[in-house]
Amino acid sequence: MKVFSALFTLLLFFSILPSSLAQVQPQDVTIIRDSYGVPHIYGKTDADMVYGLAWAACEDDFNSVQENYLATIGRLSEVKGKDGAIMDILAHLVQASTKARELYNEKTFPAHYDNLFDAYVQSVNEYARLNPDEILLKNVFPINKVDIIAAHILGTSIISNVHIEIVRAIQHNLDLFEVPQTAGSNSFAANKNKTVDQSTYLAINSHQPLSGPYSWYEAHINSEESGINIHGGTFPGGMFMFIGANEHLGWCHTINYPDHVDVYKLKMNPKEKLQYELDGKWETLEEYPIKLKVKLGFLKIPIKKKYYISKHGIVIKNKDGFYAIRFKANKDIRSSMQWYEMNKATNLEEFKTAINMQLLPGMNTVYADKEGNLFYISLGKFPYRDKAYNWQKILPGHKSELIWDKEIHPISEHPQITNPQAGYIYNTNNPPFNCTSKDESLHPEEFDITFGFQTVENNRGIRTRYLFDQKDKLTYEDFKAIKYDVGYMDPIFNGAMQNLEIMFHLDSLKYPKIAPSIRLLSAWDRQAKTDREVGIVSIALSNMIEELFKEGLVPGVNTLSEGFIVKHVTKAQKSVLKHFGKVNVTLGEVQRLKRGDKDFPIGGMPDVLAAMNFEKDKKGKLKAQMGDAFFQFVKWDKNGNIEMEAINAFGASSKPESEHFDDQIQMYLNQELRKIYLDKEMILKTKKREYHPGG
Repeated sequence: MKVFSALFTLLLFFSILPSSLAQVQPQDVTIIRDSYGVPHIYGKTDADMVYGLAWAACEDDFNSVQENYLATIGRLSEVKGKDGAIMDILAHLVQASTKARELYNEKTFPAHYDNLFDAYVQSVNEYARLNPDEILLKNVFPINKVDIIAAHILGTSIISNVHIEIVRAIQHNLDLFEVPQTAGSNSFAANKNKTVDQSTYLAINSHQPLSGPYSWYEAHINSEESGINIHGGTFPGGMFMFIGANEHLGWCHTINYPDHVDVYKLKMNPKEKLQYELDGKWETLEEYPIKLKVKLGFLKIPIKKKYYISKHGIVIKNKDGFYAIRFKANKDIRSSMQWYEMNKATNLEEFKTAINMQLLPGMNTVYADKEGNLFYISLGKFPYRDKAYNWQKILPGHKSELIWDKEIHPISEHPQITNPQAGYIYNTNNPPFNCTSKDESLHPEEFDITFGFQTVENNRGIRTRYLFDQKDKLTYEDFKAIKYDVGYMDPIFNGAMQNLEIMFHLDSLKYPKIAPSIRLLSAWDRQAKTDREVGIVSIALSNMIEELFKEGLVPGVNTLSEGFIVKHVTKAQKSVLKHFGKVNVTLGEVQRLKRGDKDFPIGGMPDVLAAMNFEKDKKGKLKAQMGDAFFQFVKWDKNGNIEMEAINAFGASSKPESEHFDDQIQMYLNQELRKIYLDKEMILKTKKREYHPGG
């Protein structure tokens, strides 16, 4: 599932439509690399800026840029094998390339914006031409702009949790209606009502994989034409910042979990193959075969899968029948235009105008600005649905009245709040109604029930409010400490696994074989710090999550039995005894942050604020894979002056030979931050290199 974490990447695919490249002149683009290798891109025009960002991303992580593209054309499996095949199949099932070709024409985008796609394509193709030894797969380049549009469809489908419903359909576990937030993302902000110095603070902390195609790529982009001047994070291949801040304002996204996707059980004709009933008549499914070549060692094994298309959408057959899946993310190809307008915005009104475009299919947004405004909204493209049906459950597929059309609920009906008196807002992938103090939070009954927002809280959400409410006013250091917090509430709240608290109250007389572990568990202070002697907790949690996934029970809210928990504590105890020779193993001994040949202890666990998720190695240790990686703090003082700091655990480059491959990792572990600037004079003081693309 790690290939789905994330979220809204720009990918490559094979559209046959032509591309009229807007020829950017590389000498009009300047890239300044600061002392940590972070690119600051300056362009005379927006097209120059986009060209420069694409070029810098290719320089730093061309493999990830390509992997993102290859998934969209269904060829990542030729490079990544089985893991790549998962993304290839997903791209086919959301019909990314098909929909892009169907929906794109010369009138889809304003001419100016259309040219930005051309600039991006020109840059990536030129980098590939000049660096053929870095190309992962032959006969892929050149790409064109319709390819990028298809990538947006795939990315926004993932944002909308379409992959979750596809997995459920394939695994015939469609009775699960909630999703977990174990890795998660966080963002919170505070203004003068809550800050000692009357400043406004913003924490940008979306959790993604530490490396690879879905990790954050940090950059600063500047255009003389539009006035864009923003520092933040995008994915390798992004055209703008997905999260970040300019002089005036900043924002962060976190994934939300309303009902973005509808699933229908088709009533099939018992006498005629592939016929399904719709309004008393028989319709015929269209066959939708998928062909892949999956890398296995030196071989590429051909694989065929068969799916179908109905009037509802894509259809998946499992042992229980035929299920159709319908969602909004592949009905509109203009999603990136909203990020462009958000990058350009200079005040709350302009930012809300961008939000009102309703081109992004989902996500929470936490916003703050130099005027002290705070704004939170949970976005979605919600069709008008008949309230007589429970849209979070399986719908009857024989009624065309349940196949909704293009119309969607306006932004005014979405959960949102502006400038609460409490002086703070937050989201941690938790229910959108809990977004500020308890007294001012929203009420679920005030929103359309068919939106289907989740109701189960997570540890991070409960703890964020708890920490904000501990003091009447916060210093900037207090604010930062919330982001770095690694505590679990007592009792533990976890949106993915209910009853997890049982683990810490087991009876050692009832389970004498694990009595040493039980003593450690019962004495734990619920802090996921490296020196805590509860490595067994992290191992047990990782094993539980792995088993639930294998059984098709995750995503979903799972009520864990005492027997299930005891089994995994027993397994964890055996593991630490085998690999470490003792039970009282610290988290730092078990949990490791690895980069190249460097290997460090690291704290954090699933669903703490400084969250970290892990993958197992063969030596009984856990390697940090996803969570707290790139984050950014923004502060506007009471006069509107901006200060920013950031850190990126794995640095600016993915290339091991680069000095910026691991030059931030020790700072990250020490909870140190880099000063970052939007002012060119200040950036030049930290300059290590200045050049034009290709130079």
